Amino acid sequence: MLQFNNRFKKGQWYLIILLFNCGFAKADLPEVFQGDTPDSEYVISYDDLDALLRATVLYTGQSNRKKAGKSVARTGTRLKANVDRLTANEGNRFHYEEFKNNAELKQILHKIRKSLEAVPAEVKLSAFSKSEQLAFWLNLYNVTVLDELISIYPEKSLESLVNGDSGLFERKILNVAGIPLSLNDIQFTILLEKYKDPLVLYGLYQGYIGSPGLRKHAYTGKNVYRTVTNNASEFINSNRGTYGEVNAENFRVSSFYERSRPYFPDFNEDLKSHLLEYLSGNQRQALETAKVIEADISNWQITDVYGTSRNYGAGLADNTAALIGAFSNGGTRGAEFDGVANLDGAAGPLQDLSTSYGRFGPAQLQRMKELDAIRLNERGSVSVTDLKAEEDNK
Repeated sequence: MLQFNNRFKKGQWYLIILLFNCGFAKADLPEVFQGDTPDSEYVISYDDLDALLRATVLYTGQSNRKKAGKSVARTGTRLKANVDRLTANEGNRFHYEEFKNNAELKQILHKIRKSLEAVPAEVKLSAFSKSEQLAFWLNLYNVTVLDELISIYPEKSLESLVNGDSGLFERKILNVAGIPLSLNDIQFTILLEKYKDPLVLYGLYQGYIGSPGLRKHAYTGKNVYRTVTNNASEFINSNRGTYGEVNAENFRVSSFYERSRPYFPDFNEDLKSHLLEYLSGNQRQALETAKVIEADISNWQITDVYGTSRNYGAGLADNTAALIGAFSNGGTRGAEFDGVANLDGAAGPLQDLSTSYGRFGPAQLQRMKELDAIRLNERGSVSVTDLKAEEDNK
């Protein structure tokens, strides 16, 4: 069982608890969320969330800018899946499939969400440093997104949930320190007013391929700025973030930037300046020479591994595909680049997972092979073991 540890660790200033507001009052920012203690010794523990993410996030590595292969029809039918080839193989994935029919896993994630939601009722956020508070808001945001999406999975397209007036991001689904909050309240009021830095956007996983990636570890006060910077570089240097051609009039960017327009007051100039801080290769030259930035790159598909890939036809049986649970940990690139965690090695109910991935159609197999190739190029080596057939697990 995953342990839900006490989230507060006290430093040497055990008896000196400074709960004062040292920030400037903001008209739109509730007073309870204002202020910080720069030299605070208080940190929030995310050991439970960290263990969960390491076991359930599939790290795909940096984009190679290649388009996915063309979708193919299965034997016995002319129908085939519609695939956004530009972005289909990009972004880290989450094992939504494993949560679908596993009440215990769902409960674990929900408990993590509720315990994070309760933190500011236990200790005022102003007792923490700004970096510690940023880690808290990003973790709470991402856990809430996961918890909500699991409840509707296998919904494939998240466009209406993101853009709708009564969609997931607009609803007041959180209560923090007695204040009802939506996910958009966190993004456009709390984080915008408190940090005024576009980098925080890259810590906001929104569940679909076209949004910033979900990390394999929780944010902490110590790693948060390094990690969102890595996220920014990964997203900006991917097809789902930017795409252009040298000497072309238009330079395409993710529609995520359009929805995050308040972070870029002079949208074209501010966004261009921001992107040039991280963009590399010929894409950088393409942006420098472009006259128009067009925010039209969108892939609304949920970032699952295979569960919403539709199978058409059944003329012939296909080979069983062994996918996740078989990739080794280790590596030298640091925690934020850690390898894919073995599902069978996770604590608690994750340790007992015995999943049969069944039979896949050509389109599903193709996507998984392409993701495997990306990971192989990124990691250098991988060990694979066959998953037991479904009959063996009964």
